[in-house]
Amino acid sequence: MVAGRCHFCGKYELMLFTCKYCGGRFCADHRLPENHHCLGLAEYKQALWESGKLHENVQSYAGEAVQKGLGGASSWLRFASNNSALALLVIIAFVFLLELIPVVSNIVYHALVFYPPALFDRPWTIVTYMFLHGGFTHLLFNGMFLFFFGPELERRIGTPRFLFIFFASGIVAALGHMLTSSVPIIGASGALYGILATLTILAPHIRIYVYFIPMQIVHALILLVLLDFLMMGSGDAVAHVAHLSGLVVGLAAGYHLKSQHRTG
Repeated sequence: MVAGRCHFCGKYELMLFTCKYCGGRFCADHRLPENHHCLGLAEYKQALWESGKLHENVQSYAGEAVQKGLGGASSWLRFASNNSALALLVIIAFVFLLELIPVVSNIVYHALVFYPPALFDRPWTIVTYMFLHGGFTHLLFNGMFLFFFGPELERRIGTPRFLFIFFASGIVAALGHMLTSSVPIIGASGALYGILATLTILAPHIRIYVYFIPMQIVHALILLVLLDFLMMGSGDAVAHVAHLSGLVVGLAAGYHLKSQHRTG
């Protein structure tokens, strides 16, 4: 850097910056190539392109970006393939966050909610309704069920069977609800009843806490079933028939898996 006048604006400076592309000397305001319309930079880029190096650099950067993107996607897929219960919980939490955004909450709700009279017009909702929840308390209880019992069952029977029971229980829960009501339904409760029932058949002596009271899982399931029967028809806005329908799938799956284990 030397003293002199800027080649672009003529301003005298004690320290001028020399452009590495065109060799001109410029003040602090015009030292960058784009600020003094550097012709040398354009010539440099043209030469770089003709030599093929710029193309190679672009390909290299693009390749790295794609690899990072694919790496992140593959990491998520690896996690989900071995921890589907927790992956489901992440998806449910993400959908709940979308429900909290005023701009998209109505769109998300109407796109995913299961409305029995509209089943044939919106068949996907017999699955997607499981990922919607009607408030933080609803999400908290279902999330706790999935977090504590989901991985335990998945560890015992494997991911494919776990996912089959989860979605089969949820679908049958929606169909059971449809037979008795035309009211829209949301939540993973029916699917989770299926998970809990299957785990109960396979491991009835697991000790859990219900409202801080220790008991075997089989006794907890009986208590939940009794509550559903007692509250059925009470008009409490809870889909008790859906719960019990999911339970039936879980019991059937549990007995089937247990019989396979005995014969195997």
